[in-house]
Amino acid sequence: MTSPAFRVLVVLGFVTAGAAALLWWAPGAPEAQDPGVAQVVERDTGVDSDRTVAPARDGWTGIGHEGLDLGGFFQPRGIAGLPDGGFIVVDRKARVQRFDARGRAVSVWSMSDHALGNPKDIDLLPNGNLLVVDTHYGRVLEMTLDGAIARQWGDSGLEPGRFTHPIAVAVDLKRRVAYVAEYGAYNDRIQKFDAAGVLLKVWGAFGDQPGQMRRPSGLAVDPQGDLWVADSVNHRLQKFDPEGRLLGVYGEMGDGPGQLRFPYDLDCDSKGRIYVAEFGNHRVSVYNADGTFARHLGGPGDALGRFHCPWSLAVDDADRLLVSDTANHRVQTLDLSKAADGRVAKAPAANGAGAAHAR
Repeated sequence: MTSPAFRVLVVLGFVTAGAAALLWWAPGAPEAQDPGVAQVVERDTGVDSDRTVAPARDGWTGIGHEGLDLGGFFQPRGIAGLPDGGFIVVDRKARVQRFDARGRAVSVWSMSDHALGNPKDIDLLPNGNLLVVDTHYGRVLEMTLDGAIARQWGDSGLEPGRFTHPIAVAVDLKRRVAYVAEYGAYNDRIQKFDAAGVLLKVWGAFGDQPGQMRRPSGLAVDPQGDLWVADSVNHRLQKFDPEGRLLGVYGEMGDGPGQLRFPYDLDCDSKGRIYVAEFGNHRVSVYNADGTFARHLGGPGDALGRFHCPWSLAVDDADRLLVSDTANHRVQTLDLSKAADGRVAKAPAANGAGAAHAR
């Protein structure tokens, strides 16, 4: 298949933690475009080449490769499992790809508006549509699996129901509510909506005190309906009840057990364990349902089971862990039932290389 041409207006390099720099980019987002127009730019179906799925190693399977063809990625970011056992991924070229349960790419389409930046996260609504945080356009889009816009949630602004830079989304399918995290303009907060996009509640503020946030980059709902937040620039996790009451704060900056460095995303398995993608430590940290640290998975590298700046992760209905291994341009998957049995080797702790970036 011939890859389409993409224009990249901004190139962002990864920086090390030793540089002590976080690159913020937070201009005002433009007014939203008409949500009635489908965003499909490219779509194809079929089975990609054998290089799409790498053989399993220690329980980990690698999916994808660097490239702009079907099954290829340029820095995959947001990821979500699908009810049929497949998953969907958005990358830094604003390409959205759907994979089947065997890890084969079956379709790809692109966001038509992406000159200012690409979406950062994606999740599935109860009606089967996607909820896409269109970060640099200050909006959240409800879209079909084929890329057509069904409706727009909010637009650019500071008021409740509007967004500065929405960066993360989590849908509670059981309770039919969705949470959106945003950052920028000192407006770091959580907004709660019903499944139709009606605003229900807002909480949070910019800062480093309990209940405050600095770039809340990931959200997850646990089996009890509580909301976990990856408070990335504060290098910690926070847990809230559905009404926004703070229940706990976990972690601190570092690379040791229970420490975090730029936690960018998180999700829960069926037993309530928390899996955290650490962009800065190049690993996945695992916490028990009560917030106590359990162990690390991975560490820096490009072998299967190792990571380079993992941006996002998800746990699907079958308790399979899906990790956007961003700078390795691939997705890695792990059957958590095998990990729970201890058959997946623990990697040494990362040395703290890597740092967060905002584009």
